[in-house]
Amino acid sequence: MLVAALALALLASIVVTSCVSSKPATDLADPGLPFGPTAVNTSVPVAFVQDIKPIFDRDCVECHEGREARGGYSTSSYAAAMAGQRPGDARSSVVRDCAPGGSMYIYFSGDAVAKATLVFRWMVVNDGLQSR
Repeated sequence: MLVAALALALLASIVVTSCVSSKPATDLADPGLPFGPTAVNTSVPVAFVQDIKPIFDRDCVECHEGREARGGYSTSSYAAAMAGQRPGDARSSVVRDCAPGGSMYIYFSGDAVAKATLVFRWMVVNDGLQSR
C-alpha cells in the first residue's frame, strides 16, 4: 500500500514538473515590487546615471544640491547620492524617503509610484549601480 502511494506521488510530481517546464512563463511584466504595478522595465538593471540622476535633477536637486543640501543629503552626483546609503538594504534612507508615504515622495512629479519603484530597484535590487 505504501509503495503504491509513493509510486503515485512520484508519477504525479513528474507530470506536474514536465507540464510546468514545458510551458515557459509568458507574464514577464512588472510584478509590482514593491509599491504596485508600474511601467518600470524589469529586464534592464536600474542605474544612477541613466535612471536615477534624471529623476533627482528634475525633482530633488532644487533642495538637495551641494554643500547646502537640505537634510545633509545631496543628489548632485553619484558619490553624494550614495553617501550614507546601504546598497542592497531597503532601510536605506533614500529608499524610505522616496517610498509612498516617505517624506520626499510628495515631491516627485508625474508617476510618483514608478519613480519610487526605480529608486527602490536601484538601491535594493541593483545595489546602487552607478552606470550600465
